[in-house]
Amino acid sequence: MNPLTVVPVSLMLILLGSLTFKRINTPVLGHQHALQGKASSIALSGIFLTLAYLLLLPPVYMGVESLMPLTNGTDLISKYFALVAVAFLGGHLSTAYGSPFARRWTVGAPGAAMLGIVATGLLGTLLAAKAPNPSPQLLDYAAQPSVRLNTWLVLAYVAYIVFPLIKPAYKDSRKNPLRVGRIASGLIAAGFALSLMRAFTYPVELSATGDATYLFMIVSYISTAFVVIGLALFAYARKNRAAQTELGSALSID
Repeated sequence: MNPLTVVPVSLMLILLGSLTFKRINTPVLGHQHALQGKASSIALSGIFLTLAYLLLLPPVYMGVESLMPLTNGTDLISKYFALVAVAFLGGHLSTAYGSPFARRWTVGAPGAAMLGIVATGLLGTLLAAKAPNPSPQLLDYAAQPSVRLNTWLVLAYVAYIVFPLIKPAYKDSRKNPLRVGRIASGLIAAGFALSLMRAFTYPVELSATGDATYLFMIVSYISTAFVVIGLALFAYARKNRAAQTELGSALSID
């Protein structure tokens, strides 16, 4: 596996794993942890996304793959974990930012239908691919049309979820009464914008050759890092309760 893939995946795993572990072990209301109450969806999002990245590490991938009845079924599970993580994130942020429109399109009936369509499409494109050997992210078979469609389906679903959330996040980055809140929402909005950009520039990515193809993947890693760090900043601000009267309901990312 190309180091340009292994290194970013490893770094993302360290970031996600450490922040997710910290979050689920941080008291919310004295006796509660982050898997209870309002923080449960964002904690679950972190868990599923961490698992998705963990499965991409070659030793883990090969170990799980030996148990799979379908070649590269591990890649499919990794992508399913990522889809679920994004769905949890979309539902949480749409509520946190007070956007009924975003909530309907992320975890409402349209969001559920989109998740089902993409999940079915991922299975279908994997079955259609000629991929006889294990390959994390199907990188060894990236030139095949079915594999290209497989990758684009994930990018398209992420874009679908983040699109209605960019505006609320950007507004909060301008209006949040706390500086850390403005920075956090700014990072989240920037991360979402990068995800949207990669989905729309995927045709350009298909024409890239050599190591240039991995640069596009790094865009996704950067966008994920922005969002995760933004959420961590909100958790930090909420934990420290700086200026409790100033927080009120404005700092809505629990």
